Amino acid sequence: MTGPAQQLDEAGTDMDGISSAVKSRTSYSYDDAGGEDAASALNAFVKAWEAEAKTLASALHELGGKVQLAKKTYHGADGLVKTHADSVPAGGTSSLTSTSAQGGRTSALSSY
Repeated sequence: MTGPAQQLDEAGTDMDGISSAVKSRTSYSYDDAGGEDAASALNAFVKAWEAEAKTLASALHELGGKVQLAKKTYHGADGLVKTHADSVPAGGTSSLTSTSAQGGRTSALSSY
């Protein structure tokens, strides 16, 4: 992977690390949290955070792959367009190929 696709994939790897770090803290005891209700709430919060981190990691990895695929696809399509454009004959007497001034000014498209 290259460029933005690689950055997205690396961010996904970072989120994998966060998910692993959070998972290691998914069972707080009564003593850790200062009460049974607090421990239950904290454990539920940490489990939800772990699930969210996994979802984000998966989405970032998937998006990185899609960006890389799109880059490859567009690069290939650009090559085909160039090949086809290069095969079109240029010049001749057609008024369509002329860049002559209309109304005293040149076409804005003449530089393309």
